[in-house]
Amino acid sequence: MVARSQRQPRPDLRQLVTTSGQSGGEVTSRIEFDGAPTVEAMQWARGVLAEAVPALVGKTAGVRVLRGGPKRLAVLDMRAGPGLVLKQYSDDRGAWTRRWLQRLAEAGFAPPGRFAVTPAPGWSGTHRTLVTEVAPGAAWTDWLLAPAADRDVAAVAAADWLTALQALPVALPDRTGYRAGEELRRESGRLADRYPDSADRLLRVADAAHGRLYGDPSSPGTGLVASHGDLHPENLHLAAGGPLTVTAIDLDTAGLRRPAYDAGYALGQLLVVSWMRTGSFQPGAAAGLAFWRRWTACGGTDAEAVPAEVARALVQSLHFELITYRTGRADLLDRWLGVAIAVLAGGVPATFSALTTGQEPTS
Repeated sequence: MVARSQRQPRPDLRQLVTTSGQSGGEVTSRIEFDGAPTVEAMQWARGVLAEAVPALVGKTAGVRVLRGGPKRLAVLDMRAGPGLVLKQYSDDRGAWTRRWLQRLAEAGFAPPGRFAVTPAPGWSGTHRTLVTEVAPGAAWTDWLLAPAADRDVAAVAAADWLTALQALPVALPDRTGYRAGEELRRESGRLADRYPDSADRLLRVADAAHGRLYGDPSSPGTGLVASHGDLHPENLHLAAGGPLTVTAIDLDTAGLRRPAYDAGYALGQLLVVSWMRTGSFQPGAAAGLAFWRRWTACGGTDAEAVPAEVARALVQSLHFELITYRTGRADLLDRWLGVAIAVLAGGVPATFSALTTGQEPTS
C-alpha cells in the first residue's frame, strides 16, 4: 500500500493512481511528484516490463514517475489498451499481492464483471516491482463531490462491491493479527503522550473500541470473510456506463478478517477525506449512511462491531497526521475524537445522520 497524509494535495492523475493512509506497508513516505522521468527511471521501467510483461516491451507511449527513490511509483501510458502502474517494494511482498489479486480474479472479481480487483499482469523479482493495470473510472473520493443522487449511487455500488467480496469463497491468509488491538493501544498511547490535554479522550476511545473488538476471549468468534484490508475511498474506482463498475486497487493487505473491519474502515475514512477535501463531514457522512444502509440491508454481518472499527480508523488517521507526518494539525483532535466517541455511544446511523445536517458532536 502507499501511505499518505490525508492533506496531500490531489494530483491531476487522481483517476489513475491513488494512495491510502496506512503504515506497515511497502511504502511509508508521502507521494512526491518528480515530473519528467529521468533516464535511469526510464531504464527501470523498461527493465520491469522486460521481465514482468515482455509482450508489452516497446508498446509504451509515456512514463510518468509519481514517486522517485528506491520505492518508485509510476504510470505507463500504453499505445493500446489500459495504462499500467509500476509499484516498487522494499522486498518480495508485491509477489504475494499479485497472488492474492490472481486468486480474487479467479474467484470472479475480474473484468468484464461489474466488481473486480485491478489485474496484475506481472511481477519483476529483479526490480521488486508489481505491474497492475490502471483502474477505470474515478476514485470513490471524487464521487463525494458529485450531486447527491450520484454520490449515493456510488456509495451503494461500493457497498455492493464489499458485499460481493465478503461472499467470495477464496483462499487468502488470515489477517486478523494485522492492525490488531495492541496497535490501537500503541497509537492512542503515542498520541496521548504528545497531546496530554486530549489524553483522557484518546485512551477512552481506544479502551472502548478495544473492549468491543477483543474484550471477551471466551465469546464465539465471528466468521472470517475475504477482506480488502485498506478499503479507503481512494482505493475503490467507479466507472459509469450502465450500472457502475467497481474496481479495487492497493490490496497489499488483503486477507481474511471479520466483516466489520472493511466496513468500519471505509466509513471512518469517508469522514476523514470529506473533511480534508471540503472542510465538512456532510458529503462523507451522507455517502457513509447510504453505504451503511445498503451493506446492512444486503446481509452485512458483524454490524455491531462496526462503530469500534470506525473509531479505530479515526485514531489511526490522527496518528498519521500528528505522529507519522507531524503535520501539527492538532485542531483535528477534537473533531475526530468527538465523532469517535459519538459513534461508539450512538452507533453509525444516528451519528452519521447528525453529521449530514452539519451537527458536529462535542466531546
